[in-house]
Amino acid sequence: MSSTRPSLVLIPQHFGSLVFERRTSRYLPFDHEATELLMRLHHEGIDAVLGSVDDLEEREAVFLFIRCFEDRGFFTRRGRLDAEMRAVDVPADHLVGPLATHVEIIAACNLACSHCFAGELPRNQNPLSVREMDTLFGDLAAVGSMRLGLTGGEPLMRKDVFDILDSATSHGLHPCLTTNGLLVTEETARELGKRNLVWLNVSLDGPDRETNDAVRGAGVFDGVIEKLKLLGRHTRFTLAFTLMKTNVHLVKRCAELARQVGAHTAVFRPMYPAGTGLHHLDLMPTFRQYTNALAELRTLDLPGNDLHGLDVFSPETRTATEPQIHRSQTCGAGQHVCSVSVQGDVNPCSFLGNTFNSGNIRETPFPDIWRHSQTMHRMRQALPEDGFQGGCRARSLVMAGSVDAADPWYDEHRSDGGCHHPGDNLEMHGRVALPMV
Repeated sequence: MSSTRPSLVLIPQHFGSLVFERRTSRYLPFDHEATELLMRLHHEGIDAVLGSVDDLEEREAVFLFIRCFEDRGFFTRRGRLDAEMRAVDVPADHLVGPLATHVEIIAACNLACSHCFAGELPRNQNPLSVREMDTLFGDLAAVGSMRLGLTGGEPLMRKDVFDILDSATSHGLHPCLTTNGLLVTEETARELGKRNLVWLNVSLDGPDRETNDAVRGAGVFDGVIEKLKLLGRHTRFTLAFTLMKTNVHLVKRCAELARQVGAHTAVFRPMYPAGTGLHHLDLMPTFRQYTNALAELRTLDLPGNDLHGLDVFSPETRTATEPQIHRSQTCGAGQHVCSVSVQGDVNPCSFLGNTFNSGNIRETPFPDIWRHSQTMHRMRQALPEDGFQGGCRARSLVMAGSVDAADPWYDEHRSDGGCHHPGDNLEMHGRVALPMV
């Protein structure tokens, strides 16, 4: 991302606005009153805004609000809010665009992992070109969908992967690239290091050969560990672990491995019932196993360790004061995330399968699909209390027979005495920040 871009992007929404902070790649929600103030600060500047407030109590409140942004360096030298302002047509009941879009840039892989959500590979016929992706990236930037996940298959099998990354960043998007790491070379590591990625995720599924290779294939663990040495010389990377029954009890060792190999962070996601994982449902952890694993991570005694972004599947970590950025109680599918396949099919979630495809960007611009697709609208509808009320739609589909049925994991949480509130439906994952070694 260019250093000359404004620090913030303000995207109007039905509840007010979302402000995307480039420095942290995070969205901050604001109500209508705060949004109006932010827009005035952008157009008029601090002195003009403060000078227009006569009431002393109100003036003090405005001053404190401004101070929060000023302390973070979000004003220009002329005292104006340093932000790009998106001019968008705001829907009445859902976000202007997703907070994160996952784009499958290749549907082929050099591995055949037991839990892979991508399904049977290869299915790489007629993939989107860089030019087509560039159009998509421009559409995403226009609606303020700044976070971009580039997935596969194995993205490094695509020879123009760096052209794709450069296209994304030229539009101001913040890309995350997920790889199994085995195709990394010195040149690849050097090129990755030249680019400002939000995350470079390298996948492993255990802290040792036995655990990892049982899922990802013989020799993979040792191969990845060697490649991490190359990456570590040129760029920051994350180790991404999928938690299954076979490794959920090993999270502390996984976190320790990440520290030992120099990872900046370690990410822990549960296995989802999708793709080839549908043939190995016995690997899926229970809700309690997963939340216990996250609880274990909180006890880590690593210097500088910080566990944050805890998963929706540990709702006891959420508070009722968290903002509600969409109206119906559901998962992120079609609400604040979506996916685009290698052939351009848009889906509320890559875990749901192609029967939930909502349109194709080769035929219809992405913003129109996001806004008007009947499948997207279905994901946003409120359901009766005995229907889907939170968790994961894909898990409901596979384990309860319908995306509109209750998620068994979520029901398990509620039966354990967890409280239900708007924050429960935000899809996030356990991430451990580690000291660099």
